[in-house]
Amino acid sequence: MNKGRQEIKRPCLELALADEAATLALGAALGRRLRAGAVVLLVGELGAGKTVVARGLAQGLGVEAAYDIVSPTFTLLNVYPGCLALYHADLYRLEAAQAAELELVEEAAGGVLAVEWAERAPALWPASAVLVRLAVSGEHSRRALISGPAETLEALQAMYKEVGRC
Repeated sequence: MNKGRQEIKRPCLELALADEAATLALGAALGRRLRAGAVVLLVGELGAGKTVVARGLAQGLGVEAAYDIVSPTFTLLNVYPGCLALYHADLYRLEAAQAAELELVEEAAGGVLAVEWAERAPALWPASAVLVRLAVSGEHSRRALISGPAETLEALQAMYKEVGRC
């Protein structure tokens, strides 16, 4: 993801997500395993499920269900308090330089940062970021390619019986 650095081969999982509930569950499972300062990069076409994963992250981080987790396309960043705060950003309308001005990683250091359309500013993200690539594979189904720190992926792999390796 980071063009300024040499590409490092990182562990990767491939998951089939049968429906929105499975996509939400993936986000929740991931959210339960993250620590303060974690960055989750959400990549995929319109309608691929990026915001659904962010909703799941909110659940896993203990954000109250009363919060409506929506894509912050126009506000750019929403913050939701939980056991760990979720900082939810959307770069769809921004150029890389504009995204850099937001200093998102620094802003969210005390919580978890989830970034939709993260590919618009690839040089901003730490090497430790979890990358979730989503793709539509059917009317309701999705495929997720997840790369990141080995311990995070091992925890996710333990939850899923049919996991492919990227």
